[in-house]
Amino acid sequence: MKTFHTVLRQLILRMVRFVPASLVLTYAISFVLQAHAQTDLRILSDQYRSATENWDAGQYVEALATFEALLGSEGGDTYFEDIALITGELFQTMEVAEWGTNPQWASDGPFFTYERPGEGGSVTVIVSFESKTPRELATIEGSNAQLIAFGTAVAYLKVDRGPEFSERRQAAFDEITERTREQFQEYGRKVRALEAEYSTVIIRDIGSGEERVVATPGLAVFEIHFHPAGEKMYLVASEEDNMGSRDIYELTATSLPRAITSGPGIKENLKILADEKHAIFTVDRERIAVFEFETGQTQVFFGSDPAYSADGATAAFFHSEDSKNMIKVFRLGDPPQVIYETEHPIKNLAVSPNGERVVFQIMPRENWELMLVTSGSEEPRLLTHEIQHDLFPRFLDNERVFAVIGEGRHRRSYIHDLVSGSRTRVFHNNTVRTVAPEYEWALDRTGRRVLIVSERDGDTISPERGLYLVELDRQISESTLHARLAENRAAEDQLRRNGQILFEPIRGRVASVVDRVSSTWIYGYEKDLFAFGSKHISRPGNEKAIDYIADQLRSFGYEPELQWFEPLPGIRSANIIATLSGTVDPDVIYIVSSHFDSVERGPGADDNTSGTAALLDAARVLAGNPQPSTIKFVFFTGEEAGLLGSREYVRQAVERGDQLVGALNNDMVGFANDNRLDNTIRYSSDGIRDIQHAAAFLFTDLITYDARYYKNTDAHAYYEAYGDIVGGIGSYPILGNPHYHQSHDVLETINHTLVAEVSKTTVATIMLLASSPSRVTDLSATGGGDDFKVTWTPSIESNVTKYIVLVRTPDLDDEIVETMNSQITLTGIRLGAVISVRAVNDKGLPGWDRAEIVRE
Repeated sequence: MKTFHTVLRQLILRMVRFVPASLVLTYAISFVLQAHAQTDLRILSDQYRSATENWDAGQYVEALATFEALLGSEGGDTYFEDIALITGELFQTMEVAEWGTNPQWASDGPFFTYERPGEGGSVTVIVSFESKTPRELATIEGSNAQLIAFGTAVAYLKVDRGPEFSERRQAAFDEITERTREQFQEYGRKVRALEAEYSTVIIRDIGSGEERVVATPGLAVFEIHFHPAGEKMYLVASEEDNMGSRDIYELTATSLPRAITSGPGIKENLKILADEKHAIFTVDRERIAVFEFETGQTQVFFGSDPAYSADGATAAFFHSEDSKNMIKVFRLGDPPQVIYETEHPIKNLAVSPNGERVVFQIMPRENWELMLVTSGSEEPRLLTHEIQHDLFPRFLDNERVFAVIGEGRHRRSYIHDLVSGSRTRVFHNNTVRTVAPEYEWALDRTGRRVLIVSERDGDTISPERGLYLVELDRQISESTLHARLAENRAAEDQLRRNGQILFEPIRGRVASVVDRVSSTWIYGYEKDLFAFGSKHISRPGNEKAIDYIADQLRSFGYEPELQWFEPLPGIRSANIIATLSGTVDPDVIYIVSSHFDSVERGPGADDNTSGTAALLDAARVLAGNPQPSTIKFVFFTGEEAGLLGSREYVRQAVERGDQLVGALNNDMVGFANDNRLDNTIRYSSDGIRDIQHAAAFLFTDLITYDARYYKNTDAHAYYEAYGDIVGGIGSYPILGNPHYHQSHDVLETINHTLVAEVSKTTVATIMLLASSPSRVTDLSATGGGDDFKVTWTPSIESNVTKYIVLVRTPDLDDEIVETMNSQITLTGIRLGAVISVRAVNDKGLPGWDRAEIVRE
């Protein structure tokens, strides 16, 4: 093969025959420079591809190192946006509040409001963003705030939540008997009606803080709106003695409210259009009404869920007729025209600012996609082809759409470019492994800023949800991205090194057991369980599953216990328990669990036959391999009926006095939305979280993320009784499965290799937990000055030989002290220092989590 230099020499010799020497030299130099430039570009491209492949495979240390090197190379800035989006955020993001919900932008300027809890109910905070930095203008005790006239005034509803209100709200709650979605929705409607009945309309001057009460005699107010000219206010309200009807009321600074609509029905969702001459509202959620202020005339069309263009000239709505779902569009003054018709479900309309495009959700199969319809001859087209739900589209401008993907407990926001077809993620927490669920979004009128309510730290347990402002026209700096890459690489490297240290004493033993996990057997369990149909406690498949699981456990050599009880009146079901007794401390108990029941409407292939199958194979490979502490494999019934099986198991465990020190609960582990084998660690214990990460990357092909999460899962029952001892694995992205709780949660949607990797991770994790000392308890400290006495309860394991005490002080080197006692006196400990304690056993294994206390 000819080399580059041979080809170059031959080319120059040919050129000499026909071209002057000076031009030959010029062409030769230009050719060399272009060739080298192309070579450099190929090198950069190869580096980027290699790093992207490593990232996709979960090799984060290697990927981050290559990304850092690439950005530092000449020409590497070409990949700046790609690397930023792979590893976190591209757009500048700032925290507005540690706790903020219901964000709303003003319609006429850079002002917004949000709500947070107060002593007597919701508190509304008014914020200015005029100087590119959020500045709090005022705080008011109330909700449903509407900003007026460039942030100079605000109107809001103040609800009197006194004893009478509380008593009536409790009475409404007590009417919930079956805890169905319909009953909770009805409860929500009753509470909103109560809030309207007990509300007062208040207008506050933001500058002076002066407030005045708006007289609304005999009215229960649901909505407040202002005419853009600022001269009139409009209320959506019911007469207190006729809450079954609702009308639109107009009032000025000098007049009492007067009804401008009449007739039966619930009028709501009032929108005053940008032309300032018309308003649109819905009637009984089945009709659309267009109201003209000057004449008082109203046009009514059958339809629902109206959407409007920014200029107010175009509106669109849904209409169903003869099994056809239609989208109708009209310009003000013209009759509606059908622009799209389908038999598929459709919802959530958005109209472009110029009124020429409509985007909406459509469900052609099992999940929601986004469809674009354009005026003229252009064919409707799908914007998305994502296996997860695509939801809540809104136009940023005529060529960009903002939307979110995922289920309610883990949604993420994206921008869709209608011209290029590209999709750009909006929000992230810039970590490698911790997920950041999003819950609410508010776009400003310019399409350049979005407010997002998120649990950005991945903590879904604490009630706080942060409020963040993302500037879509400002990107992060190169130095910010470099710092992110370096910080994440260091954190990931530390996680890996710590995991290797923890597992090293038993690594060979763990690997030999993990290697026996088989997707062949796992698929067999899934297929058998799936054949029983619904395994809800009210269905025959529940008892069939009990018998099947017990038979499988017997075939592994266990003597399963069936814990029969009556989860609901007249219904009997059972938890199934298999015990692998400990060889050193049999009274110290670890649990691995999954629920085996499903919802009533479907077979529950992912929720939760997948978790059941993973648990069965974990029990199979661990049979005959007892660990120092006892391991119980528990298959819960009644999860879908309200965590009934886990609560019964924990109730009896507490009654027996079981020393339960750690628990793993797996739920929905078989759905893969792409080529990756990934899942989420759902935990309360940081120690268990890190061990599960290590178990995954040391012994399996599973890629793991994490979220502090246990609410409304069987792990919740453990936490309530035993505290912070919870880990386990659940679907990633969290509840990203569009088949969740549906009749089409079927076996062909399951990745059986993924289930096997979860089972392997579970086996490795429980082996280390049951071989290591548990977390020490009752850590406390006394004393002042130089002496600081730290004490704790001796570990319950019999083979603990010492304790390691770590003192971590900001700006100082760590101090490590060892003791054989359950107390130690430390000297020279500064305020703010963190003291942690771990037990160590006679095999050299440290405790799987540390107990901590802060010197205050």
